[in-house]
Amino acid sequence: MLLSAFHRPLRIATALLLLAGVALAAFGSAASLTHHSPARAAGFLIVAIALTSVAVLVLRGYRWIIAITTVALGGQSIAVAATTWELIHGIDPIKSGQLHDLGVTPTTGVAINLIYSSTAVLLFTWFALRYYRIRTKA
Repeated sequence: MLLSAFHRPLRIATALLLLAGVALAAFGSAASLTHHSPARAAGFLIVAIALTSVAVLVLRGYRWIIAITTVALGGQSIAVAATTWELIHGIDPIKSGQLHDLGVTPTTGVAINLIYSSTAVLLFTWFALRYYRIRTKA
């Protein structure tokens, strides 16, 4: 039932979101190198590789990775709440400094995070609605 609810269009949309994460991580890696932070660059590179791998496995329909990804998409609702709170109440100075080090204004960085997480929640909602419909028909 999980795989039928997480159908091909949803897998493609999820893979595209993951690849957007790869692009963000690649940007972070490049920005870290240009701002003389090679240790951070390596961390971003590891994230880019991991997200690329997950995107491929999601597209191939591996049940275990789809289950993990579904939980991660749903968990992004916490990130939406946290980043919204952060935009309203102020960005933590440490995070602000890290974003400045990458050449990104803190508000822009947090807003990008909010958009990414909100998209993940929308994908989870799409899955949940499909799962509910399939389950109630059975």
